[in-house]
Amino acid sequence: MKTKKYMIRCDIEGVTGVTTYEQAEGSEFGKAMLANDLTAAIDGLLSAGECEIVVYDEHTDGRNVRLEGLPESVSVIIGKPAYRDDWGGIDAGYDAMLMVGFHARSGVEGALLPHSYSRENLNLRINGTVVGEIGMESAIAGDFDVPTLLITGDSAGMREAEQILPGVKTVTVKEAMGEFAARCYPPKLTARLIYEAAKGVALSAPPVKPLKFAGPIELQVDIAKSDYLDRLKRRHGGTFIGENTIKLTGRTVTGVWSEYIRMQS
Repeated sequence: MKTKKYMIRCDIEGVTGVTTYEQAEGSEFGKAMLANDLTAAIDGLLSAGECEIVVYDEHTDGRNVRLEGLPESVSVIIGKPAYRDDWGGIDAGYDAMLMVGFHARSGVEGALLPHSYSRENLNLRINGTVVGEIGMESAIAGDFDVPTLLITGDSAGMREAEQILPGVKTVTVKEAMGEFAARCYPPKLTARLIYEAAKGVALSAPPVKPLKFAGPIELQVDIAKSDYLDRLKRRHGGTFIGENTIKLTGRTVTGVWSEYIRMQS
């Protein structure tokens, strides 16, 4: 029997106990809470049987995962290597993707720390469908026919996940009560819930299909008034279709998102 291979994408704004950007950006508390949730997901997958796990650290500079104590069957992609048209941090060699520590997209009322990669990105639209980080990363996995089986994060983010990925398993680690407030559950409880959910999806995958958008793909990004917007206009003025909206087209979601990322460097 083929050993299953899982990708775990991880972020920090949606992990246990984090309610401010200061806690999410380089703080030991944020990294400890990420370790709590990520370890639970890894242990849950491994408890269901032998498997290979690759973690992709998506948060900020991609250097937040603590390597000490990780099982030998787990490796971590550190430093956020650039996506390419043929590689979106994931490829067709994976059986499934899990997402740990995610959050609602920009503009979601009542959500905790809502944003879409950057607070300057006001809206992301794939072929007219508004997505955030959950939708974008799931669609990139979908380009390679990889389903997203489990997502953990705050309550608003999990509602978003269930809307865009019918059938996906979610774990709510905190109840959003505004941009910087939440009813937070203790790490022991959230670790148990994540462990049980990860074990469950490994033993019996939920009926969720890969998130796919038929090509050609059109990506539109609305950007807040900022130095970032001014810089993009100077460098890539030809991609703008309005005062603050970029439009990119391509064959796949991975391709157009890769192009947008390259424009920022």
